[in-house]
Amino acid sequence: MMSPVEQALVTSVSLNVVDTRLDDAARRCRPLVASLGAVSLTASRTEVDGPRAGVNLDLGLTPASPSASGGEAVRQVVAPLLERFRWGRGDLDISDTAAGHPWGFAAGPERTTDGVTPLSVSVGAVGDTPEEWWDPPEWLPADTSVRSVRRRVRRLPAAASDDDVVARVHARLTAPDLDTALVRCLPLLGRADVWSVDLHPVAVDGGGVWGLALLLVLPLVDVSPQAPFGTGVDALAAEFGLLTGRLRRSPLGVWMVAAMEADRPLTEGPTVEALYVRTGIDPFDPGPVDRPVETREMVLRGRSEDGPDEAELISAIEEALRDAVRVVLTVDVVGPVADATAVVRDVVGLDEEDIESVGSETLADGRRRIVAHLGATLMGAEEVLRFVVASSALQPWELSLPESADGIATAEWHAPAGTSGIVRIELNAGDRLGLR
Repeated sequence: MMSPVEQALVTSVSLNVVDTRLDDAARRCRPLVASLGAVSLTASRTEVDGPRAGVNLDLGLTPASPSASGGEAVRQVVAPLLERFRWGRGDLDISDTAAGHPWGFAAGPERTTDGVTPLSVSVGAVGDTPEEWWDPPEWLPADTSVRSVRRRVRRLPAAASDDDVVARVHARLTAPDLDTALVRCLPLLGRADVWSVDLHPVAVDGGGVWGLALLLVLPLVDVSPQAPFGTGVDALAAEFGLLTGRLRRSPLGVWMVAAMEADRPLTEGPTVEALYVRTGIDPFDPGPVDRPVETREMVLRGRSEDGPDEAELISAIEEALRDAVRVVLTVDVVGPVADATAVVRDVVGLDEEDIESVGSETLADGRRRIVAHLGATLMGAEEVLRFVVASSALQPWELSLPESADGIATAEWHAPAGTSGIVRIELNAGDRLGLR
């Protein structure tokens, strides 16, 4: 026996649209958006070798509170859509979710009208599909000044390879309804690099505020360790009106992850607030992000299309790392230090596995000096120094970039006079730095 429905039911209508551009598909579906009273929209281009062409699109309808409960409540909600799409009661299946709520799914004969083909209708309890939503990833550095930008996001598909950059663009706008919001977003949906879009009210009583998320797939042009991944991201950020100086890289040892966020005033047009970038996969995907720079570079430089075999790869990495750039961090602390490794980790936002070794000593003036070796990287000294500094919450730093053949880059941070705790940080990056 099915449990009674104790909360509203949400309905999603899945469609396939003949257009290959998201803005054209959105225009074609506007009459349906209005007639169904849709309150959210997600759409993605189909893969080239997939079973369908064009754009797959889901419309979320206003949550319904039927008078019945259980399976009968689902039938009440679905009945008008079955009639509209000329499907029968036998095309509806009803079951229970793990939480004990009724779940309905209907899919009847596919009929195309004006380039739009209804595929299915699903009905379920509000909040009963958490797998569709992702929380902000752990690699995002803590920054209280932009925390309001971060929020759970809907999972969006993208056909990307390891040699593509996947960028999430998050924006907000004001509009009285979905149709108006959709019209105001059409210029962004017309970009050739946009693969997926999600447009929804930021809350049930959001007061006309809409959240827009775009997933862009861009080619990765330069993959060398010294390539300014940040340059391409900065250009993209500038295109969306974000300050390029807000770029934050992932911790040392993680391959190409970046975030840029800003609190900006709302307008009627989409106001871009955040940009998240990762290679090969959605930046918010909870999957692992620790693809080492060393391994990826050696793979991409293989002598054949299939790349080197495992033995060649390991040998090439070991040889390259013998002369790789090393990073040494020195932290002077006034007062007791319970965990030297934790101090290092907090200063530059690193995971413990990124820290090769940590030592400490007490200086003549009573300060505690912590010296940490942060391991080796095939990135250049200047490049690695810049993003390690950018990952630190302590700002500003004084940078000294290499001007001579030794190629050593340094950075230093000093606390204001009279400060307790961390009072000085010195960061050096260069060829081995005397380490073996």
